[in-house]
Amino acid sequence: MKKLWTAIVVSLVAAVAMVCSASAADTPEKGAEKPKSHMCTGEIVKISADCIVVKNRNGEQTIAMNDATKFGSKDDPKKCADFKVGDKVSVAFKEDGDKKCAIAVRTPRPPKKPEEKK
Repeated sequence: MKKLWTAIVVSLVAAVAMVCSASAADTPEKGAEKPKSHMCTGEIVKISADCIVVKNRNGEQTIAMNDATKFGSKDDPKKCADFKVGDKVSVAFKEDGDKKCAIAVRTPRPPKKPEEKK
């Protein structure tokens, strides 16, 4: 009976150790950096279901889009089809190696008007 209890305890300890090591592997290290998001604002040169090309003062940037890409904002939701060549847009994206992946495509906010002095 003593050997049975020992085997059960050893099995439980091994199971707990496996679960802890698996969850530790999924957790990023404290010093690890998350990929930074970037912004590209300009005029649409080309747009399709899987990519957008935006031209700004730095030239043209090609940014891939996927099912996770969001369009518009909470106040003004849109679809990919709502954007067309010539529209001004702001694209938030992350770099994945040498590929740029769009997070969100929005119409840029109009500049704030300076308040008039009394």
